[in-house]
Amino acid sequence: MTRVFEVSGMHCGGCLSRVQVAAEKLAPGTIVTLEPPRLTLPQNATLDAAAINAALAPLGDYRVKPAG
Repeated sequence: MTRVFEVSGMHCGGCLSRVQVAAEKLAPGTIVTLEPPRLTLPQNATLDAAAINAALAPLGDYRVKPAG
């Protein structure tokens, strides 16, 4: 099952790039979009919001929560 998260704190292409690089390290194949600000994990990834947020914390004020 594909898991989708809303991403707060992304405002530009630079933000998107930082989040994409970090997400790819956690789960290759992750897709990050700016409009809407979303992070979509590949089907085989088992990460949760806490793990993603821990990886994003050093990069800036980026946070994810399950999309809903």
